[in-house]
Amino acid sequence: LNAAAAATARALGMAGCRIYRRNERGAFTVAAEYGNVEGLKELDASLESMKAGENVIELTIDKWQVLATPTNYRHAVNGALSMWKPANGQPWENDHHILIRDVANQLGIANEQISNHERIVNLSRTDGMTGLLNRRAFYEEELPRRIARLERNREKAALFYVDMDNFKAVNDVHGHQVGDDAIMFLRDLLMEMSRPGDVIARLGGDEFAMWLDGVTPQVSENRAGRLIEASKTLRKFSGSPEKPLGVSVGVAIFDPKDNEPLEDLLARADAAMYAVKKAGKGGFQMAVPAGTPLAASEGGKTK
Repeated sequence: LNAAAAATARALGMAGCRIYRRNERGAFTVAAEYGNVEGLKELDASLESMKAGENVIELTIDKWQVLATPTNYRHAVNGALSMWKPANGQPWENDHHILIRDVANQLGIANEQISNHERIVNLSRTDGMTGLLNRRAFYEEELPRRIARLERNREKAALFYVDMDNFKAVNDVHGHQVGDDAIMFLRDLLMEMSRPGDVIARLGGDEFAMWLDGVTPQVSENRAGRLIEASKTLRKFSGSPEKPLGVSVGVAIFDPKDNEPLEDLLARADAAMYAVKKAGKGGFQMAVPAGTPLAASEGGKTK
């Protein structure tokens, strides 16, 4: 779209050009622009009310004459195209109206193709039920990217493995709809306990993961304790009093100075979580330090 904005402005001898896309909330967002944009702060708001099928509109904003038109796909507005020239120049001609509509027709198709591609990418990265990152995106995309940044900044992080306790009993006694409700309840709980910048993933079934950037071991331990306390609200979904629904949590600290392979970090968090399961469920355990034999996890203190 940047190339399209530049080509449009140059071909028509304009001072600048801006291409918009309409987001899921219905607002226009700038997708590409070219040229002198000084004094055009009011342009975006001026275009919000454009409707499908609307013809070209002319505006005067600051020192510019602006020509704008919506881009459409199947009679729905999916963006807009605007271009401008100095206000003291010649007025717009009918040819300009025709040309901007021709370009907008092509951009309407391009905007739809981009949106379709983004939807496909999003579906490939997210869990269909919860909308969280899926296992592949979490392990293969998100963690490597975050770890690379933390290594540059020499900052620590924490990986939480969260596994539901006695989830099978929920499905067996109450049915899969209640099981799905419990999954969504835990998702909401994890989101409430996360900060902007943290990432949550559903690894599959009743397994979740959380990644917290820039936290110390003490902060991580406190967060795990709060999570266990908050998870007691899951008990209302329990299959029976003897098998209360809850969570077991394993926490592994990432420290860039350890030069630890990602696979080892994941294994430490997993071992800590299963140590909690073995000790009776419904608690958390901090993983053994990097480089420690995982067998030592069973001797760790579950809280």
